[in-house]
Amino acid sequence: MNMQNIDFPRDFLDTSQSDWEASALRALKGAALDALNTPIAGGLEIKPLYQGAPDSAPLQLRERSHPWKIIQRCDHPVISEANAQVLEDLEGGADGLELVLPASPRSHGAGLNVRRIDDLLRLLDGVKPELITFQLESGFEGTSSLALLVETCKRMGVNPDQLTIRGATDALSVFVKHGRLRNSFEQLERRGHDLIGYARKHGIQGNLLRADGRCYHEAGATSVQELGLTLASLICHMRILERGGVPARDVPRYVSAYLSASADQFTTIIKARAMRQLWARLLNAAELPEQSLHLHMETSWRMMTRRDPWVNMLRTTVAAFAAGIGGADSVTVLPFTSAIGLPNAFARRIARNTQLILIEESNLAQVSDPAAGSGLVEERTEELAKAAWAYFQSIEKSGGILNALCSGSVASDVNAARQEEDKLIATGLHPLTGTSAFPQVGEAEVDVVDVSVEEIGEVGAVIDLPEANPNGQLLDAIASALARGIELLDVHASRGESEGVTCPALPGARLAAPFEVLRDKAEEYEKAQGTAPKIFLATLGPVSQHTARATFASNFYAAGGFVSDGLKQFENMDELLSSFRLSGAKIACLCSSDKVYGEHALEALKELKAAGASRVTLAGRPKDLLKDLTANGLDETVYQGCDMLTELRLCFEVVGISLADEVEAI
Repeated sequence: MNMQNIDFPRDFLDTSQSDWEASALRALKGAALDALNTPIAGGLEIKPLYQGAPDSAPLQLRERSHPWKIIQRCDHPVISEANAQVLEDLEGGADGLELVLPASPRSHGAGLNVRRIDDLLRLLDGVKPELITFQLESGFEGTSSLALLVETCKRMGVNPDQLTIRGATDALSVFVKHGRLRNSFEQLERRGHDLIGYARKHGIQGNLLRADGRCYHEAGATSVQELGLTLASLICHMRILERGGVPARDVPRYVSAYLSASADQFTTIIKARAMRQLWARLLNAAELPEQSLHLHMETSWRMMTRRDPWVNMLRTTVAAFAAGIGGADSVTVLPFTSAIGLPNAFARRIARNTQLILIEESNLAQVSDPAAGSGLVEERTEELAKAAWAYFQSIEKSGGILNALCSGSVASDVNAARQEEDKLIATGLHPLTGTSAFPQVGEAEVDVVDVSVEEIGEVGAVIDLPEANPNGQLLDAIASALARGIELLDVHASRGESEGVTCPALPGARLAAPFEVLRDKAEEYEKAQGTAPKIFLATLGPVSQHTARATFASNFYAAGGFVSDGLKQFENMDELLSSFRLSGAKIACLCSSDKVYGEHALEALKELKAAGASRVTLAGRPKDLLKDLTANGLDETVYQGCDMLTELRLCFEVVGISLADEVEAI
């Protein structure tokens, strides 16, 4: 649309910030403007009005007019099927592959069953490795997997200096996930030196050491914590490289940052931009020359749902949009069925096409830092970067990221943040569409790929390996062994264990998991009893009085798998009680306006209890009536912001569904 052709009122564009503030203050009728400020995680807040910043210079993000790389996750255990997926992904527009092995903390129960060079040759059959980007998700064996990929590509006639490999290893994310390392930090540092020596000797392109913030995000960290911990991981890797003899000016090009992109559009844009500012500040503090940071973003696993998974398409689209706007160099979109199982061809195609449409049709990559100049974005970027830098400094003061992990301070911080977010989820103040808000009981299942991960097998051989050193001799020896047919598992066993280290583990969890457990229990009940657990909506008065609260209550209880007979109007109390008895429900929820409650709620409560209702609740909070109603047996009130999970779990006890073995689905 051409803005010049819009007939704006004469004074519209002359309106100042003070004019907007004055207008808001008139509406507030005496309250202060900051009464509208919204607190958000990390001690930050969102203001109702921001001053535009038209003179703000765009940040140096991704190279101008260059689209971000589309990285597709590759994790099918059956190699022939994985190969077919790889070819379809690359032909369908993907720029690179993320090879996920079962040992990765991000395998989510799947992973490539790649053990030897022959396996990887079959996986890459028909692929031109020199034309794409590889990312490795291999857990403890990132360095060995790198050697396996290099040796495989040699067999394919591709020299190592033609390869681009990013994020090959990050021992810290494995440490965070499992709470244990098999070797000492000193041994891991020597292996890091060996890795870089091997890469430099063979001319491998890419940022091999990964500072991964996703593990903290998935455990519940705030954006402040995710950025601060990622920055702390970056400086940890850089110090390792420097101690390994890498020239200071070359250190930054061997590291990269990985962050999560959520469906919170502005927070994701701001997080990506803040990462650039933090990196520039880190280089300046270290007196290193200005260099770009490779930033990869993946749509958040934590936000994905198993229930109504189609909504995940919206979540991942917003997340990918924000990551692209924020300047990510590469993006992975998780297929919308990822939380249910391995995605089929349709789900993988949607994941690719989400990014292709944003890049090719929406032309998002054509503008450098398109969010620049927005008052909201500029001010919040500065605030987030400032808070993340302060958190990073607190980690450094404690002795660095390794000490902070081992002492438990990181786990304490992240767990506290997670508990706060869990409260928002449990109370519905952070609604999850299709799960805790507008759930669909009895929804149709979606198709996923049904496979089981094969057994890893027995160790076939133990080989002698040299000590790691900056010349890369350990990885050279591993590469030679792999070329002779040795398997990754043999390499893993041959390395042995030294005195390891531990820290409080930070397992990831999806936000929707607590509600999904209840829905699963409800479906088990339905299979056993032939009917789903029920809630009776005791609607009082005319439709105009009870519809809003009855609709709320219906959705509220459906979040736990409870079904109702719909919204009805009862002519009298006898009809309501008769309908209750016929429903077979043990739980009833009174629904109407406060006015009608004052006239009929107490009578309805007593009659429902007498008719056999084991639990009676009321939709809303009529404060003047609560004392009397509670004294006469009202069990609870349900309203926007109450503890949904607690209420639903109590209802499960009433209908005889045990939650004793309840576990979080991760």
